[in-house]
Amino acid sequence: MKSSKWLIIMIPVLLLSGCWSKIEVDEQIFVFAIYVDIGKEPGTVEVTISSPLPNRMMAGQQAGSSGANGKSYAMVSKSDVTIPDAIRQIQKDLTRRLNFGHTREIIVGRDYAESGIGDLLDWITKEHSFHISAFLATAPRKAREVAELTPLYEQMPAEVIRKMNLQRTMFTTSVKEALMAYTSQVGFGTNYMSVRYQPMPSENEKLQKWAGIQGAALYQGLKMTGTLEASEARALAWATGRLGRQVFSVTWDEGKSRGGVLLDQLKATRKVKMTPQGPQFTIHLEGSGDLIYSKDTKRRSDTERTLMIEKLLASKIEKDLNSAIRMTKKYGSDALKLGLLLEWNYPQYWEKIREDWPDYYKNQGDVVVKAKIDVTHITNQP
Repeated sequence: MKSSKWLIIMIPVLLLSGCWSKIEVDEQIFVFAIYVDIGKEPGTVEVTISSPLPNRMMAGQQAGSSGANGKSYAMVSKSDVTIPDAIRQIQKDLTRRLNFGHTREIIVGRDYAESGIGDLLDWITKEHSFHISAFLATAPRKAREVAELTPLYEQMPAEVIRKMNLQRTMFTTSVKEALMAYTSQVGFGTNYMSVRYQPMPSENEKLQKWAGIQGAALYQGLKMTGTLEASEARALAWATGRLGRQVFSVTWDEGKSRGGVLLDQLKATRKVKMTPQGPQFTIHLEGSGDLIYSKDTKRRSDTERTLMIEKLLASKIEKDLNSAIRMTKKYGSDALKLGLLLEWNYPQYWEKIREDWPDYYKNQGDVVVKAKIDVTHITNQP
């Protein structure tokens, strides 16, 4: 009975004990995003960190607005021969300790990506506070340009990029996936960002830096090998099982008629079978959704029009994925990770070709694509 009383007394004490960390929150800088580029000097790397400024983040303030006290986030860049050295250069000029426990975005510039991101991933695995679930993306030029975007609906650029990934409009590649791909001799794809200036009504039509996703960057052996256009990247993301709800459109009657379908149920299955010529892979994409737009100049029946749209859409998706696969072969990147599928089903065969898998996939990979689309609703009328 006495022990029960002590337990009841101690529980509230434990719950109200405050932060258990040895370092107080107000003594740390929480890094939300890291941007990595090749430095201006040969043999150097430039690291940019982005972090919030709590004293400037006021409730009710317009997202991304500067306000009277300036922006609600800060960016610091330093260059050195290695990433840890560049981080040290950043740290020595700051009054608080850097904390990477909240880093959710890593953007690499194209030049750095093409030279290899191995040093970056090696540092991440050794930084004990870093989460390997952080998203990885690629910038078309310098990664720092993405950090300078105008955060229209969020408080800081890092949040904009994170929300893009959570929407699943394309890839949601993490550091963990990149590491697994490297150790397994397969490739991977990341979102390939776009950066441009455009007038924004919320900023009195002033030209502001805007960032988006223009396609995919392909990697093999931790080096960027090529890019995909948006339609190819979307089909490839679907095949990897990461794509969220999407709108697909098709035309017929020589472009005079068109229809749009919102696919909210997307599924991808991958299989492999052994043939006398070697492994043959089959990728089957399935999608179902609602018809959200239709213009038929010949006024076909609902049934006839729906069947035609399903057939045209399936053909379009197969074409996009076949084009994406051709490009992955051209760039020698097994971004679909078919090597892992082969290893799981035919481990002995995989051991024979594992070391040469990138070349095998590039020159001998046999991939068959199939797609099936179901339009479940064609009207919102009773």
